[in-house]
Amino acid sequence: MTTEFLSLLCLGLCLSYEDDKENERLSKPSLHAWPSLVAEVKSNVTLKCRAHSQNVTFTLRKVNDSAYQREQSSAGDEAEFPFTDLKPEDAGRYFCAYKTTVSHEWSESSQHVQLVVTDKHNELEAPSMKTVPHVCNPRTAGR
Repeated sequence: MTTEFLSLLCLGLCLSYEDDKENERLSKPSLHAWPSLVAEVKSNVTLKCRAHSQNVTFTLRKVNDSAYQREQSSAGDEAEFPFTDLKPEDAGRYFCAYKTTVSHEWSESSQHVQLVVTDKHNELEAPSMKTVPHVCNPRTAGR
């Protein structure tokens, strides 16, 4: 009788522990770009999402684009999402989240990062400063 009671007690404690682990709120991951958040067209950038846990599945999403989603599993605490041969449409605000093998829900979203894709050729053609035409006031001319 005591063996059965101890077995049930142990089973109950183990299940309770797993429930507590599932209900733990996952902390917010961090997201950053390498080498930079500003990159030229046709160059490469990697967005790196880092969690506070290991053995997780990461997701990368784009703000205002519900169709954009990339997932990656990692044995470590970080996932890399490479962008190669950047196009202007890759520009935008991104965020990531993760879930562990125990949790069934995603963590809070990371802070949003703004990826800027520049076309250096067009930038060189555009004036770097707005020029304001000089307007001569005949009343003040010659003073």
